[in-house]
Amino acid sequence: MLRRSRYNYWSCSNLADIIRGTKKPYALGWKEWDDWHNEAKKKYPTRYWLAEKGLKKLQDFVMFPSDLYHTIKIYIQNRWIDQTHVLKTGLKPGEYYEFDYKVLHGLFNELSDYVEIELATTSRYDKSKKYKFVNGRSREAGLDHLNWASSLVYNEDYGTSKEDKHYGEMTPQALSAQKVKELYLWWKDIRPNRPDPHEVYKFKDFEDEHFSSKISKEYKKALSSIEKTEKQYDKEDTEKLIELIKIRREIWS
Repeated sequence: MLRRSRYNYWSCSNLADIIRGTKKPYALGWKEWDDWHNEAKKKYPTRYWLAEKGLKKLQDFVMFPSDLYHTIKIYIQNRWIDQTHVLKTGLKPGEYYEFDYKVLHGLFNELSDYVEIELATTSRYDKSKKYKFVNGRSREAGLDHLNWASSLVYNEDYGTSKEDKHYGEMTPQALSAQKVKELYLWWKDIRPNRPDPHEVYKFKDFEDEHFSSKISKEYKKALSSIEKTEKQYDKEDTEKLIELIKIRREIWS
C-alpha cells in the first residue's frame, strides 16, 4: 500500500489558499472542520475542488516514485526490524510464564514503548530541550509529550470560540494523555515498588513449619496475610489492565 500520509500536503499550502479563495484554518474540531469544508465548497465549488482534490491528485502523481520507495522501505522496517506486528512482552527469554502474566507484561510493555519511543521521538524535535536517548528511547521526552498533551483545552488554538460551551475544558486528547501517563507511571514506578508480602510477613521464618504437621498460629496468620495481599495486588493488576483496554483506541501516534 502506497504512503497516504505526508509531512506536508499541497492542499494545505499557501498556493491552495489562493486557488481555493478561502484560507484553511490551522486546527478545528471535527464538526467545525465539516462546517468549514461545506462553506468553502459552497462558496467556490470549482476552486474548492482544484485545491482539495486536484492538488491531491497532482501530488500523488508527482510523488509516486518516492511514495513507492517509502512504502517498500517501511514494509522492510516493520516486517523484519521493528516487527510491529508482534506483541512484545519484555520478559526474559528461556523461562516459562503463565498466560495471565504474559498478557499483563505484553500490554504494559507495549505501553512503555509507546511512551518512551513513539511519543519521545515526537518530543525529540523540540530544539529547546536536549533529551538523552538510550537505545532509541527516553522516559523524559515521552513524559514531556504527555505533560504537553495533558494541558490541551478547547480554545482559539483548537479552533473553539469563547462562546462555545466547551471553551476552556480539557480536550479528549488531554484526558487520554492523562490516563496514559497515570498507567505508565503505575507500571514503571508504583507496581515494581510494591512491598513483597513474603518479606513483609517474614515468611522465611516459617520455612521449617511448611512441611511440618504442626503449624503455629503465627504461620497461619502470616500465610493468610500474604494471600490477602497477593489478592489485592492481583485485583489492582486486573483493574489497570481494564483501564488500559478502555483507552486502547486513544493510543496511537
